[in-house]
Amino acid sequence: MHSVLSAEKLIDLAFSRASKKEMIFSKRIPTIVKVKRKEAARVTAVGQILADRLMKTVKETPKVDEIHPFYKELADVLVGVIRLKKSLGALNWAAKMVGDLADRYTKRINSAKTITDAANLRKEAYGRIASIIKRVSKDLDFLQEAQDRLSAIPSIDTEMITIVVAGYANSGKSTFVSQVSTAKPEIAAYPFTTKEINVGHRDTSHGRCQIIDTPGLLDRPLSERNKIELQAIIALRHLADVIVFITDPSETCGYPFSRQVNLYKEILNEFSDIPIIKVLNKADLANKTKIEKAKQEIGSDSFEAISPQNIGVQEIFEEAMRKATERKTTRQ
Repeated sequence: MHSVLSAEKLIDLAFSRASKKEMIFSKRIPTIVKVKRKEAARVTAVGQILADRLMKTVKETPKVDEIHPFYKELADVLVGVIRLKKSLGALNWAAKMVGDLADRYTKRINSAKTITDAANLRKEAYGRIASIIKRVSKDLDFLQEAQDRLSAIPSIDTEMITIVVAGYANSGKSTFVSQVSTAKPEIAAYPFTTKEINVGHRDTSHGRCQIIDTPGLLDRPLSERNKIELQAIIALRHLADVIVFITDPSETCGYPFSRQVNLYKEILNEFSDIPIIKVLNKADLANKTKIEKAKQEIGSDSFEAISPQNIGVQEIFEEAMRKATERKTTRQ
């Protein structure tokens, strides 16, 4: 996508290119005809350059109503979908106005009686066209800023089977993603947190899948979230086929198990339509009493795992793929 220029730079670009436009005339053509044609050509060039540039921005900006809901939610958080549509509409209007003005003044210049009249009409046309561009100055600035912000959205395949990993920090999420991925997880910037997301991939009998760890998002109570973070979490709902919620019953992660259970309940409520697999990680660091108590609090259907030794991890991944595939098939 090309860079969106400010109103001032856009006007300077159009006028500069138009002034350099060369025309070859026969010596037999009267001077006044040559001047009128040259002035008309300059106005036409300015109109075309500006209209083309404005419409290029409109056409190259993704239509938010046609993109995947995940990206639409992110776009709404980052720039505001309503504001984006309004600014694109303003550019569309400006392109039409500039084109119409250029056409009208071209005809008037060609009908001018004197060289002075032709020159004055060209100057008048430039002034009115520049005025139109200045009226959408704020929209151009906004769209440039929007372009920069939208480019920060990580590239994620919305059609691929997706496993989202949740749980408190230091519970073993990143280790899990690394262990079930066939290659080193990619690190991508996420525009709602100072941290980054880890995206792992794996080829399975059900096709290629992606495993996403979202530090800074699904690792503390939703009640502590601001509006932007909550919308970011909502965006994840459109992506996840299954959630693997990892807990640490040994509490060596630094958080009481009761708080981990509360976070699980909040995510269960927020993602009520998405299957969730519960994992009691670091099972080797928790005694039997803690494990049994943890199962009573979060559910006896929880999986036990020992991340460093990769014990139970593959079983969890297979169950996640089974549930994700079932959900994907049901929704198609």
